[in-house]
Amino acid sequence: MALSCYCGQTFRKINSLNSHKEQCNSLSPVEQDEFIKQYVKYSFDDIEYVNNIPKVVFVCWFGVTGNEFPHMSVNRFNAFRSLVTNIHVPVILITQSNFSSFLKSEYPLHKSFEYLSGVHKSDYMRCYLLLHYGGGYHDIKYRNESWEQCWNTDDWLHDDNIWMYGRKEKNVGAIGHPPSMEHIKKKYKKLATMGWIICKPNTPYMRELNNNINEILTLQYDMLQKYPAKNPGGYYANIYTLNSR
Repeated sequence: MALSCYCGQTFRKINSLNSHKEQCNSLSPVEQDEFIKQYVKYSFDDIEYVNNIPKVVFVCWFGVTGNEFPHMSVNRFNAFRSLVTNIHVPVILITQSNFSSFLKSEYPLHKSFEYLSGVHKSDYMRCYLLLHYGGGYHDIKYRNESWEQCWNTDDWLHDDNIWMYGRKEKNVGAIGHPPSMEHIKKKYKKLATMGWIICKPNTPYMRELNNNINEILTLQYDMLQKYPAKNPGGYYANIYTLNSR
């Protein structure tokens, strides 16, 4: 039976849990709640628009399945605090408690969404939000530089030939790919990282990405029902081996 800390991490041995808690207890759950709740918003109130694109950064954190307001580990929380402190752009944290506020009735979630792991829910919502709203997305990573001017850099928002603004990937190891398509890795210098990106809404790229995600979820729907996610990073069984796609 797994042993859980309030931050969401699980351990097999009580000694490992106790050792972890010595570090985790330095951060009060109440203090973390109060800080994080500032960014769990339910609308775009007070958000500036630049060329009809919201100047906002979405951050997704679904954490522990079934927990509406999950705590973060000490390291992840410190990364989140670094991000929101230094990015100098409004941040909206998308969690289990507020994601439905940003759904569009004409574009419902795929029926498989409820069975996904927290990690995959975050990936799904990243695509959904950037497709239907545009704006920025950032993984929960430490950040030292501002994004304040990135909506205006090189006037890219007014160029119809540019769909997104980001940085290119740094190496082949950063590129994920479907089976039998490893050759994509060699194109890493031409690919923007999805770890942090600013997008225009409703671009052909995001539409195709969203369609491909939904197609895969439809194919895997029966298996996801049978083996739903039991924790943020995985599934009840090794679902990754059930389909070669």
